[in-house]
Amino acid sequence: MNARRHLDYALELLSLPTSPCNEGAVAAWVERFVARRKALTLSRDRWGNLLVRYSGVGRPARTGRPLVFCAHMDHPGFTATGTDAAGRVTARWMGGVPLELLKGRRVRFHSAGRWVRGRIVAVAPQAADRITADVTIETKSPVAVGAVGMWDFPDARVVGTRIVARGCDDVGGVASLVALLDEAVRRRMPGNFHVLLTRAEEWGFVGAIAACKSASLPSGAVVISVETSKELPTARQGEGPIIRVGDRASIFTPDVTDLLVRAAQSVRQADPTFKFQRRLMDGGICEAPVFTESGYPAGGLCLALGNYHNVTPDGKDIGAEYIDARDFAGLVRLYLAVVETHHRPRPKRSSFRERWETIFRDRKSFLAK
Repeated sequence: MNARRHLDYALELLSLPTSPCNEGAVAAWVERFVARRKALTLSRDRWGNLLVRYSGVGRPARTGRPLVFCAHMDHPGFTATGTDAAGRVTARWMGGVPLELLKGRRVRFHSAGRWVRGRIVAVAPQAADRITADVTIETKSPVAVGAVGMWDFPDARVVGTRIVARGCDDVGGVASLVALLDEAVRRRMPGNFHVLLTRAEEWGFVGAIAACKSASLPSGAVVISVETSKELPTARQGEGPIIRVGDRASIFTPDVTDLLVRAAQSVRQADPTFKFQRRLMDGGICEAPVFTESGYPAGGLCLALGNYHNVTPDGKDIGAEYIDARDFAGLVRLYLAVVETHHRPRPKRSSFRERWETIFRDRKSFLAK
């Protein structure tokens, strides 16, 4: 596996502008990537979600449910809407960041092929859910209507073991799935799988909901929701990718979690140094509940994220997000094992009910009075 090439993909993607409903730069990058690889095909649903299919070579995959990995292409951010009477830029903010942190912050808009910097001077909340606001920004240069705005941090870079970026959530997840596609093509991996890249997750899971309502996923799909999720005291960076058993909203499908655990154990069996974690990541909500509520069995994989939604741990400042490069590489290894494990017959194992019945049969006499 070429971790250096995968890191380069991540740095390119994480340097692109993106915000909810304004993910065109990320989508275009993925479309160019797919167009250069014959084993990949791409379709776009009516909502702008992308579905990439990998068609393997060699022995056919076993019949069964299609496997879909899903990540979203947006990050909390701004879209320019015009100018006010004083010539200042107006923009719509969309995303889960405390609105009281917005005023006075430095931002940048990608307009006419370059970044234009500015400072937020006014914030007007527009919804009770506090993820939408109209903002006014002072800039030194004009900004085109529709331009993407993000926090004013440098392009993605590696600092020690960290990948630091304006926003890792969830373009970091997109980059990890691009690395999976790259490895599958280069290895001529047997079997097949899909990668679904959704829009406007940070504005209420709009793209994922649309994909489910319009049947954009293959029929009967098993979905793996991929995220960068808030680092927790029990889920630390550097300890490997995380099998996410649930989020703040729900617990995911147990059989899918079992698939992920078996895949991770197979990697560790071949390489005892491989790290992974199995955790409830309740620092936020991901797209998995959208899929389970829509009838798709779903599980979750994620990376521990520093400065979740660009908010520093004390909740008082805005900072660049970061993930661990070693965890990123481990997540790609885990994906490959998930694909292989999914396309193998599931080993027969006794259910909890069978184990309980055996225990009760053998020990019930000790309860007799």
